[in-house]
Amino acid sequence: MKRRGIFLTGTDTGAGKTLVSCAILAALRKRGIRVAAYKPVETGCRSAGGELVGEDCVRLAAASGQNAEDVAAYRFREPAAPLVAAEAEGAVIRRDVLLEHFRAIADSVDFVLVESAGGLMVPLAASCTTRDLAEALALPVVCVVASRLGCINHALLTFQALRSSSLFPAGFVMNRVSADHADDEFALASATNRAVIGRFAGARDLGEMPFVDAAQRDDIDHLAALAEEHLELDAISA
Repeated sequence: MKRRGIFLTGTDTGAGKTLVSCAILAALRKRGIRVAAYKPVETGCRSAGGELVGEDCVRLAAASGQNAEDVAAYRFREPAAPLVAAEAEGAVIRRDVLLEHFRAIADSVDFVLVESAGGLMVPLAASCTTRDLAEALALPVVCVVASRLGCINHALLTFQALRSSSLFPAGFVMNRVSADHADDEFALASATNRAVIGRFAGARDLGEMPFVDAAQRDDIDHLAALAEEHLELDAISA
């Protein structure tokens, strides 16, 4: 199932996967590349007009030019791991459905970005983790690392899980999840996380997204400009 694209995962929930995904998609789209986003499962969705709406899907669609309802194969109400959210609704996430939805999206574009729900080892179904799905899709994996205390361990464990699979670790993107404060008690960790992960991860440093204020996180043009300035887009889109 070889396609041009990336499988984008994160060190944990709240790492900033959707922010980085939107920035990459918007920047590549501005370059004239036909892009699409695929979020296999989104949990924590809200009800609107009798339908479940995923906020991540809405944001990804705005960046890629898709319809939001086409981005995810499954949407669930509970803010929990996909397996848990599905079981809470008496549903089962089927691997064949995930793969078929991916094909439908990827076959019509030049570049597809798959954004995982949570981290690499999150369970999707009884015998399928996010890593298992990534292996089936056979895309290079980019890991978004939230720059905060503890992220070095999370990042290195993620790359260890990648190395024990058939997946190719394309690299990591650091994401600044808070504004810089020189007098912050974690200032040293924040200033050195990226370099230390680069030394030990055995994967390429693909750049660092600066902190984006909440008021600007839906500004697609702004995110595209940040990606062009701060990320290794040529390597990411190769």
